[in-house]
Amino acid sequence: MTPSLGRPAPRFARGATILAAASAVGLVLTGCAGGSVTGNSGGAAGGATEILVWTHYTGDAGKTVEEIADGYNESQDEFSVRIQYGGTGDQFTPKLLNAVKNEQGPNLVLGDGTPQKLSQVVETGKVLPLEDLLASEDSEITADNFTEGMLSTGTIDGTIYSLPSDGGDYGLIYNKAMFEEAGIDEPPATWDEVAEVATTLTKDDKYGIYLPIGTGEWPVFTWQTMLWGAGGDFLNEDNTEVAFNSPEGVQALTVWTDLVKNGQAYPQSLATGSDNQGMAAFSTGKVAMIITGAYNLGLLADGVGEENVGVAPFPTVVEPAMNIGTNNSYLLDGTEEQEAGAWDFLQYTLSPDVQAEWDIATGYLPTNKETTETETYQAYLAENPEIEVFVKQLEYAKARPSILAYDEISSALATEIEKALLGKVTPEQALQTAAENGQKALD
Repeated sequence: MTPSLGRPAPRFARGATILAAASAVGLVLTGCAGGSVTGNSGGAAGGATEILVWTHYTGDAGKTVEEIADGYNESQDEFSVRIQYGGTGDQFTPKLLNAVKNEQGPNLVLGDGTPQKLSQVVETGKVLPLEDLLASEDSEITADNFTEGMLSTGTIDGTIYSLPSDGGDYGLIYNKAMFEEAGIDEPPATWDEVAEVATTLTKDDKYGIYLPIGTGEWPVFTWQTMLWGAGGDFLNEDNTEVAFNSPEGVQALTVWTDLVKNGQAYPQSLATGSDNQGMAAFSTGKVAMIITGAYNLGLLADGVGEENVGVAPFPTVVEPAMNIGTNNSYLLDGTEEQEAGAWDFLQYTLSPDVQAEWDIATGYLPTNKETTETETYQAYLAENPEIEVFVKQLEYAKARPSILAYDEISSALATEIEKALLGKVTPEQALQTAAENGQKALD
């Protein structure tokens, strides 16, 4: 799992090709103020200004984004979008920073998979603030198209620099056959209920639930939902002090450590670095419940059968909570024409009809609130009702802070969460140590 959203993967049903819909939706939008000239000076066949777009998409998603660009290019003749693969994961930001430094960067980054690293790019002074564009009466996309949690993923020091292009979250995935065999009629809605049903499901070398573990981002990404669900905060309001080492934080981590201590969770020592979401354990019937996203439903169905894959909202500690993952998009300064074209194309990709087909084809979740109301996406949800569980959680989802110190804070917390789950330290000790190390990064 990347620090953002994770890769898209096959779903229960595959969507129709995006090309027809993308070709049919041609938006003619306004330009924006000029800036310094990048190495990409524009100029395409027929006099259209070339817009260089970097993405991290590969495989089917990479082909689909090319189809979107083709549809956009056919819909108007002022701009010509060219898609270029810019790398993924930890490769992307260093490569982008180097390109920007040498004035050879793209005009638009589409779907950056590491939005927590955006601050590094913003520090170059080359990322365009979006408030004026979003507030323009000529803009088709405005701030109101996104939830507060979605919009916060690209907000740094109160300024919006990027917009969420691809959404993702996670839920409780359970094995319906194992539940039925154990006489359990409904999936648990709270973590107290998780403990109850896990006790019933744990027998004969099979366990009730698999909990996230490891020193990567996934355990922190999921545990933050536990923290918020218990009423706690990750950092203080202005992101200057660690706040997760609170009574609420201890409560949230104790829920997990108790499941391990009581033998209801899969033995954490058997987790592997490549499978901290428990995919193999679920697919082989070793566990009845795991935490993962919609992007993995197809793979789980291959393992236990589509009819046995159940989807439920993430259980509550005290109140509903969710941590959203996004791939974000942003504009880099260029000529007036390049900036206008980059904004035009970004709005095109975020338009409800285009985004609906994109999400269906790739497995991502909508970020534009209007996308879920389109006829296309409503038909998709009717055919795949399990996806609606993930979509509804986006309404109240929060996001991780977009600050330079996040990676260090997350790494410190993941290390201590793992120690607590392995019984080496108490939840209190784990969070206190992580807080001390995290505060050093903030300071």
